[in-house]
Order: sequence, then C-alpha cells, then structure tokens
Amino acid sequence: MNGLTARRAGSPEPVHIHRAPWVFPGIGPAIADGAVAVCGDHIVEVGKARDVVSRYGTGGARLWDHEASALVPAAINAHTHLDFSGLSLSKPEEPPGFARWVFSVFEAKGGLSPSERREARSKGRAEAAETGTVWLGDVVNPPLDGVAHDRSLPFERRFVEVLGFSARTLEEVLPALPGGETMPWPLAAHSLYGTSWDVIRQAKAWTRAHRLPFSIHAAEHREETAFVRDGEGFCRDLLTVLGRWNAAWRPSGTSPVRTLEALGVLDPQTLLVHMVHVDPEDWDITARRGACVCFCPRSNLWIEGTLPKIEEAIRRKIPCALGTDSRASNEDLNLFREGAAVLDAYPGVEPAVVLRMMTLGGARALGLEGSWGVLAPGAAMPFLAVPLGGCPASENDLAEAIIRQGSMGRGAWIGGETSC
Repeated sequence: MNGLTARRAGSPEPVHIHRAPWVFPGIGPAIADGAVAVCGDHIVEVGKARDVVSRYGTGGARLWDHEASALVPAAINAHTHLDFSGLSLSKPEEPPGFARWVFSVFEAKGGLSPSERREARSKGRAEAAETGTVWLGDVVNPPLDGVAHDRSLPFERRFVEVLGFSARTLEEVLPALPGGETMPWPLAAHSLYGTSWDVIRQAKAWTRAHRLPFSIHAAEHREETAFVRDGEGFCRDLLTVLGRWNAAWRPSGTSPVRTLEALGVLDPQTLLVHMVHVDPEDWDITARRGACVCFCPRSNLWIEGTLPKIEEAIRRKIPCALGTDSRASNEDLNLFREGAAVLDAYPGVEPAVVLRMMTLGGARALGLEGSWGVLAPGAAMPFLAVPLGGCPASENDLAEAIIRQGSMGRGAWIGGETSC
C-alpha cells in the first residue's frame, strides 16, 4: 500500500486506487488485472490497472491491492419486508401452499409494537449488511411509527404498501401520503386480491406523477390467478372472513398480467414481484410495456414448490432483479444465496446474467440506475471485494465464483460514507 496521496483536480479529497485480479463492473465485460479509482464517496475511474495507475499513481495516489479477489458492485435486494425479520420460521419439509402459509404468518407475526418493529428491522438490516447488500427495496406497512430513519448501511428504498380490497380511493387507504411533497416514498399495491383495482390505478398514477417506482406482487401463486380470472377460491374466502369483500367487484376473466395491462399500470417504472404463473403472452406484454420483474425463487419454493420461468424473461430482454422476500418465506436475507439458488435451479442461465440481476438489475428496479449497481465513473460507493478461491477462466466463471463466495459470506466492504 502506497502511503503517498494524490488529489483529483478540483477536489480536496485524495484518490485511492483499488487493484485486483478481476473487476466485474456490471456494465461492459469483466476486466482482468483491473482497478477502480475512487475519490471521496464516488468512483472516478475503472479500467485496466496499468491505465488507472498511470493516470493517478504518478501523483502518489494511495494504492490498495486486493489479491486473489474480484471487485464487484454491492448487491441490491429489490424486494423484501424487513418488518418480518424477527420471525424464526423453519422451512417446511413440504410446501404448504399459499392458504396454509398465510395463516401461519398471521399467527407468527401478530401485532408488532413500534419497538418490536424497530428491533426486527434492525436485525434484518444487520443481516443484509453483513452479506454484502447495499440497498434494500423494503415494503413497509402503515402506521410507520416503528420505521426509524437509519442512515447506515444498507440504504433503504421504502415502498409504502397499499392494502384494502374494498377501498375506493387511495386517500381512504393512505390518508396522509408518505414523505410529503418534498421527498415522497414509492408505493407498493399489495396485489390484485389485496388491493382494490381502482386504488391500484390511483397508486400508480400517484407514483407516475412523482416519477417514482411502483411495485406489486403479481402472479405469485395459483390462488391469485384463479381469483383474478374467475373470482373464486381461497382469496375470495379470505377477503370474506376478514370483512374486506367487495360485492360489486367482478373478475377480469384473464391473467394477472393482462389485468394489470388493462388497468394501465405497466410501464418501465413498474416492478412486478414474483411472476411465477405467467404464460408466453404475459411475458410478451411485460416486455412490450418495459416493466421490470423481481424474482424471489427461494420464497416461491418455500410456499408453493414452484419456480418462475426466469429464462423466458431473460430471452425477451425484460429488466430483471432478484429479491429475497422476507423471513416469513426464506431462510435468510443473503442475496448472494438467492443468486446461488438461481445458478442451481437454472443451469441454462449464465452466471454473469445472474450477477447483473443482483446488482444493475436491482438498481434499475428501484430507480437507482446510474449511481448504484455498477462500477463506473460517477457511481457511488461502497462496493465489494470478494475472494475468488481460484483463477476464473472466463467472465461466467468469475461471476459464479463471486456468487458462490458471497453466498458463504465471504467479502469485504470497500470505502464510501455509510450515509446517503
């Protein structure tokens, strides 16, 4: 490590050069014998180590060598529910199905006090930070009295969940829209069975007007698709038991994706979460509208034992991200383990594609593209150094090594302020 310091022109901050056998920038090909130069809390240069050192090293930039490691963007978990992080549910031997699962969650969660909610959220945040996640797409439920603003890692893109199948207006569900006019939060309609379709339209219109992302669980389980198409089954029974049934409502007679298209809510700022029960026409609609998809395959296996057709989305160049969902349907919040599960279940999907889903894909899904999910000039810090445990021969070998090592908690944070 060189103890001398260089300063970027016009900046009082010294330049630090991080050099490694591999750099996985997230955009463009992987770089062998690469380096990332940083100044303050932003990246200023990425490239071959000889070029970066030549540009900044002559002024005495601090040089850090990360031997046998790869430099990679930190993970971005595009969908979770931190409020459930206090649950300690064991993975069932057999998938319970949605009906049994949802009642087990009702029983386990109960009514959390604000202090219990803060404790659960702190536990989930700590787990995410310890496993290389820099941003969480977190769905929160009003009231928000247990949701403290924390400026340490990981950062949170909070989606306020909109619930109420019998509601008529967004104001009825959220009398005080979150964040005020200065910094509004994104909204997440729960689903086509948990939120009235009029309110889904209004929530999307509100986020569109504020240029914010909009999220919704879509085509997650068979009960949902049956309800949307025919208006029957467990979802209707559940709404009736909860006193939230709307007798004037009528089913669409088609799939959840087609229904969302008819509601006018599909566009590049819409994040469709799960997308398990989806046919080719649904995928074509999603691609045509430019919507993003967040896959949570371990959650789907836990609840229903069914996997989404990730290859279909990739083949159509649909923007894809990964999420862990919550501790109510997953063993942990380690996004690298989610990526490893994709590698195991989808041998035809290239590891480099999976790693980009975990980084750049998450940034796109949460509206953070440009600053996060990549190693590029202008991008924010921190990022990760992940030990490789070998010598990758290709970009896909490199990506798989990063994912596998990260899934075992092997990696170190590099630089950056722990506030945003």
